[in-house]
This record gives sequence, C-alpha cells and structure tokens, in this order.
Amino acid sequence: MGIRTATARDDGLQLPLPITRPQPGTGRRATLADKLCALLERRGRPLEVGHVAAQVLRVRQAPERLQRLLVAEIVDGDPRLAWRGRDLVGLAPPGWALTRLEHATFCVVDLETTGGAPGHSKVTEIGAVRVSGLQVVGRFSTLVDPERPIPPPISGITGITDQMVRGMPLIDEALPRLIEFAGEDVLVAHNAPFDLRFLNYERHRLAGSYFTQPWLDTLVLARRLLRRRVERHDLGTLARWADTTVRPCHRALPDAEATAELLVTLVHMLVERGEDTLERAVAVGQPGGVRHSHKLALVEDLPARPGVYLMRDRRGGVLYVGKAVNLRRRVRSYFGPQGRHGRLIGHALEQLERVDHEVCGSEFEALLREDALIRELRPPCNRRGTGQAARRYLRLTSGDAWPRLYPVARPVTSAGDHFGPLRSERTARLATEALHLLLPLRTCRFACAPGAPPPGTRACAGPCRDADPAAYDRAVGRARAMLSGEPAAAAEALLAALGDAVRSGVHLDAHAREAVDALTGVMADLARLRRAAALSCVLVEPAAGGEGATAFFVAGGRVVDRADLPVTGSAARVADGLARIRAAWADDGPPPPDALEEIAIVHDRARERAGHPGLVAVVPGQAGPQVLAGVAAGVAAVLAEAPPAEEDEEAIGA
Repeated sequence: MGIRTATARDDGLQLPLPITRPQPGTGRRATLADKLCALLERRGRPLEVGHVAAQVLRVRQAPERLQRLLVAEIVDGDPRLAWRGRDLVGLAPPGWALTRLEHATFCVVDLETTGGAPGHSKVTEIGAVRVSGLQVVGRFSTLVDPERPIPPPISGITGITDQMVRGMPLIDEALPRLIEFAGEDVLVAHNAPFDLRFLNYERHRLAGSYFTQPWLDTLVLARRLLRRRVERHDLGTLARWADTTVRPCHRALPDAEATAELLVTLVHMLVERGEDTLERAVAVGQPGGVRHSHKLALVEDLPARPGVYLMRDRRGGVLYVGKAVNLRRRVRSYFGPQGRHGRLIGHALEQLERVDHEVCGSEFEALLREDALIRELRPPCNRRGTGQAARRYLRLTSGDAWPRLYPVARPVTSAGDHFGPLRSERTARLATEALHLLLPLRTCRFACAPGAPPPGTRACAGPCRDADPAAYDRAVGRARAMLSGEPAAAAEALLAALGDAVRSGVHLDAHAREAVDALTGVMADLARLRRAAALSCVLVEPAAGGEGATAFFVAGGRVVDRADLPVTGSAARVADGLARIRAAWADDGPPPPDALEEIAIVHDRARERAGHPGLVAVVPGQAGPQVLAGVAAGVAAVLAEAPPAEEDEEAIGA
C-alpha cells in the first residue's frame, strides 16, 4: 500500500507522520484498522458499514446504529481511512491530508428534477462545473428526458417543459457522461443530500454502484462559517451575499456555476480559519461530528470508567460539563458520523481545545458531580441545570384576614406558605392567573376598607368587594389543597373550583385554558417534588478507587453527607452521617431553587435501588444499630457485585 500520511494538529500546525503497514517480524500485532485497510485494498472499492462490521468485527446481528458506532471506532481514529458517504467506508484519497485547498479540484453538481423522491421523481437536467486552483476549468450540462410528464408547478419553477426534454438523452446515457466528467474529484452541491440521493439512486439502478468520492455541502459550510451574518442560507441569498457573477435561476448549469463561485468564497474563509487542507474542508462540510474528528487525540487518555468530563476552550474556560458511564466512549462519540448535536454542543466542539475529567465510582455519583459542577461553573453550552434564576415559588400569605397568592423568586422569612420551586417564571405566572380566575382571592397588595377601593385600583375579591370571610377562607383552603394536597385531593379541589367558576359566568378563553393547563402541570410537579423531597435514606454505591464503597446520606431528598467506607471499621463514620440526616430533619422549608436536579437524581436512584441492600431507609426514631447493620449489608452487596470490565475499544466486536 505504500506510505500514508496523517496530520496532527496543534494550534493550526500540521506535522506529516508516516503511517506504514506492519511488516513481518516487527512484533506489532495487526489492529482492526490494519485489517480494514487490507480488506479495502483487496476489494478495490469502499464498503458498506454492515459489510465492514461482518468481515472485520464479525458482528452480523447487531442493530444498524450499533454497527455504525463500532465501525466509527475504527475509522475515526485512523488517518488511512475515511467516510466516503453516510454508510460507506473507504481508503482516504492519496495525499488529501496534505493537499492545500488552493490547489484542490472539485466537481460542483446541480440537478433539476420532477419532484423530491428518487424513483418516483426523475432527473430533468444535470449541470456540473469543475473547479481547480479556485478557477473554473470545465463545464458539463445536459437536459434529460424523464420519460414522464413534468408537473406544471415544477415547470413553472424551472422553466423546463415537456417539449424541451423530448428527444434529449435518457438518464442511462447522461449519467455515465457525468461520471466521466467528475472522475474522482470531490463532489460539491448546495444541500448535497438532495442531489446525491438522486445520483446514487440512478447509478445503483444502472450499474449497482455509488458515487464514493468525498463530498462537500456548501449549505453546511455556509451555516458553520457565516452563522447569522445572513438571514437565510438558500443559494439565492448566499449568491447575493457573495456577489457572484452568475445568479441561480433553478436551472442546473447556472445554479452549479453560482455554487462554484460561492465555494471559492467559502474556501478563502476556511483557509483564514486554518482549515487549509482538502481533508479538513471535507470534514467541516459534513454533517454531525465528523468535521471535528481531528480532535479525537484530545480524548485518547480518557479511561473507560464512570465520571464527568469538562470541555474547555483555548483560555481554559469551561464550555460544557457532561457525565458518562464510560468516559472514553462517550466523549469519542461526539466526533463520529453519528455525532449529531444541537446548536450549543456544536458551539462547544468548535471551540474545544482540552478535555478534563474526574473519575467517579458510579453513574449516580457522576450525575451528582455533574449537577454540582454545572451549578458552580454555569457553562455556556449546558442548558439543563443553568436556569435557577428563572425559578419561582408561589407564596400564600398568612397572618391576616385576607391571604394573598403571588409568585416570588425566593422564600421569604415572614409568615406564609411557599410552594415550589417551579422551573420557570412564566409557569408560575400562568398558574397564579389560573388560581385568581377560579378562586375569589384578592390580587392587590393591601387590604382596603369594605366597599372603598383606592382610586385607580382594580376591584378584586378582597374586602373592598364586601367578600364573605367564610367564603374567602374556603377559597384559600381550596388553593392550599391544589398546591399541597395529595393528587386525588388536589384534582378534586381543582374540579370543584372549575365548576363554580363556570356556573358564575367565568369565560374560559384560549389564554384562560392555557393558564389552567399550566396550573394542572404545576400541581403534578409539586406532588412529585413533595414525594421526592420526603426521602431520607443511605445510598451505598461503588467507590471511585475500586475498593470499598461510598455512602451517600440523604435527607429531604438531597445528599447532606457522604463517606468513603472501607470494608470494615466504618461504624463511626456512618454514625456521623446519620447525625447529619437527623439535623436536616429540623429544616422543613421548601427546597432552594438550585436543588431540583439533585432531588430528581436522588429520587430516581432510590427507585432503581428499591429492594437492593444498597438502599437503606432512614425514618425518624429509627434505632442507630439497625441502620448501621443495613449499611454494612449494603457495603457487602456492592463489593460482591463484579464491576464492569474496562473495554479495549480496538477489540470491540472482534
């Protein structure tokens, strides 16, 4: 096979590294990547993922997604291999790792069709432009007879009529001419999956093969390079932005020429960013995480253990915090063809320069650590756990004759009941509106004399409306039942309030129905939160070091203490943790705004552990020795469970 070249990137520097085949007598065992390279050489063409999984990994019955993940473990870590399409693996084109974009050759393609579904719809026109050295050096264009009528709406868009294509070459003749024109050039198209679906469908139908060369999508490139500098990323808008000499008009050759001019502009931007080789340009122009595969070296030292990882930028700032059961596998997954991410994760991967990690003893401990780090660091690319500022409580005042209900950001020390925290200010506002709509509760901030509301204030259900104190107390009781009662009692109170409101002439318009829906969701959330926050127990989990166990002491649904317990001699430390639980029982206030994630994590783990010795319930008045014995049994059970073996990722599926 000769010598291949890999690139190692560090702040834009590229170093050529010789990658040679193992020679007899060297003593190095052939890796899965070596075997795949040899197989591709023998077959002389790219291979489908399923074929690679069967021939190299000996995996034949696994789900397609798992096959892709396993094959990606081989392909993404070896510069001799490349994805030659979504489901095709091949040898990397010779020299493409060092071919500079200014000297690369591309074939820009555009199609016009009778519709959007290959097979049902047919090609009516093909246009292609060869770009070499950032100059147009060749053109190809032909109309194609689809052998069926062109729908009038399509003719209205493209201007191509049945008369124009009558007598033109069939796709059986036109496609081989395009194949000859394109050769092995990198294919380029705007919204490339559309054009490639038609091209590969027809090529496979005619010859049983596919277009297997790498390809670029100028739509993907424009979105990643321009972001919000343009309102839209359609070809017409981008052509105006790039001031192309040819403007797209829904004809194949002009659209291909406009795409070629746009490609040249985007190539200049790529070079300015340091993405100056053909290999890097193809990676950036691919969907998913493939464009970041050169950063795989950042994760090679991660262990196959539970823990948390921190993505950092060039300055060391934390971009994203995540948890994993297997750190190495999870972080590597960001860089493969299945690595489809949202906007925030994609932003983190763009800036990623370093990955730090902490090993934990279990997924539960990793979840707790992730939550703590997110609350402490507030990473810009994390969405979950960073919205504490928007959380609200519903406060029902007490100590006066006319209690009032309203949302607050924090529980206040004065008399009153607080229900929450709720996840958003809008939810709290809508729930409050629903309660005021259904119940005669006052809305003003002060109680005024009966029948005499102050000038400029809206009359409410308070004393200025000559309200009946007994009826008002019943309304307050209903509000308290909805927000603090058991689900059945809360639902009964809501239905009764709804019935009274409708009978009294209250009109439930669209906004009122939305508010009542929000109130129903708040009632369910509060019921779940009360159950979770009532939990007091000891959770015994594996220790991070692999020896002994870790006890998490839970009170009010939150971890109030933790202790690493050896195999023996842990009674004193457990007693200290139980003392922390007893001290926490005195605090019967609502949880703080930042406690929601932790309470949910602990509650979910306790449900998973139901019936397991690793869950030891603690109730007020329970004898200490009984709990100590339960914790000892939990430690023994955790130690007896065989920990998952660390996986050799090159041997997966072999």
